[in-house]
Amino acid sequence: MILITVLGITVPVLLSVAFFTLAERQVMASMQRRVGPNVSGFSGVLQAIYDGAKLGVKEPILPELSASGAFTAAPMIGFIISQISFCGLFISDAAFQGLVLMALSSLGVYGVMLAGWASNSKYAFLGCLRSVALMVSYELGFGAVLLSISLFLVDNSGMKSLNFGDASTNISFALLPLFFIFLVCILAETKRVPFDLPEAEAELVAGYNVEYSSLGFALFFIGEYASMAVMSILASVYFLGGFSALKLVCIFFGFIWVRGTLPRYRYDQFMRLGWKAFLPLSLSLYAVYAAFDYIA
Repeated sequence: MILITVLGITVPVLLSVAFFTLAERQVMASMQRRVGPNVSGFSGVLQAIYDGAKLGVKEPILPELSASGAFTAAPMIGFIISQISFCGLFISDAAFQGLVLMALSSLGVYGVMLAGWASNSKYAFLGCLRSVALMVSYELGFGAVLLSISLFLVDNSGMKSLNFGDASTNISFALLPLFFIFLVCILAETKRVPFDLPEAEAELVAGYNVEYSSLGFALFFIGEYASMAVMSILASVYFLGGFSALKLVCIFFGFIWVRGTLPRYRYDQFMRLGWKAFLPLSLSLYAVYAAFDYIA
């Protein structure tokens, strides 16, 4: 029974990640006018599965001077947190469901920090430090956005709520400013371009995961894409009138479009954006929404 439950949670996540990566490679190839995966299976549909199998059979390499226990545990932490977040989308019935998912997603940074420290590599350590700078820059603004959303959602007892079941099917245009901030924050939350500061392969040789290979690298990869799915579902439910596969695909396409269009921010630029722009703006919007809610 436990095995069936675990497989029922893990297999959908792995399949989602597999087809997300395949879709990203195909769309990026189209944007850049080159050929994407087209050999393995029909139109390259088996490429993601082959890539996963290749990583699974590779020999894991443990750096000689690394902290072996922490080095091994770091990718597992990121993977397990992504699985718990994915489960929280469907099994949680708490009024603060959105905040719980945000908190779980934010915990993933500890796996990145542990990987950078345990690798005993300056490049990996600089990558994990950038993760901390990224997290502290957008987290408060992200939380203020969720608090503002809660003012628009009411449960059956009349209390404010962030539960998915209480999300209205009507789209409120008053939430458009929050929607823009939320989209930028989920790009940072998932460490995607232009906020992929923990990796920054141009100057950090792939960043915090530079010493990882085989399944360790794959677990970090799966955690990142599972987080993208969770954040896309949050955006769909709270801002686009409820969840549907089409909305999820559109938001995911936005992730790819941004990656193929924008250059990477420097970490000091993003910290300035988070502290001096998004945090004051999100708190101001929360004050305005709270004032109108009190008057009403």
